[in-house]
Amino acid sequence: VCLTCCSRESMVRINQICHKNGIKFFTGDVFGYHGYMFADLGDHEFVEEKPKVAKVSTGVEDGPEAKRARLDPAETTMVKKCLEFCQLREALAVEWRGEKATAALRRTAPDYFLLQ
Repeated sequence: VCLTCCSRESMVRINQICHKNGIKFFTGDVFGYHGYMFADLGDHEFVEEKPKVAKVSTGVEDGPEAKRARLDPAETTMVKKCLEFCQLREALAVEWRGEKATAALRRTAPDYFLLQ
């Protein structure tokens, strides 16, 4: 489900229905130079390609270089991952005061609060 030009209450209500039924949900809007986008993909599984770690031989080599894992850029392995997306209601309910919010505030664009 993709929503634009909806009220906040409508977006939250429709997102709750989608999340409950395992339906992917996207919403967004643009206001001149400012805009937002939100995605709730529920439990989202995907595969990521990673460089394969070469096994260290237990030969004559001894020391820090021998113990350090080596990456082989020619070989890769596929790793299955899963992300759990939050609902819009939870994202909008973030508390921006306190010690825990300090790091998040540094990573959040001031435009976010303007759109709120």
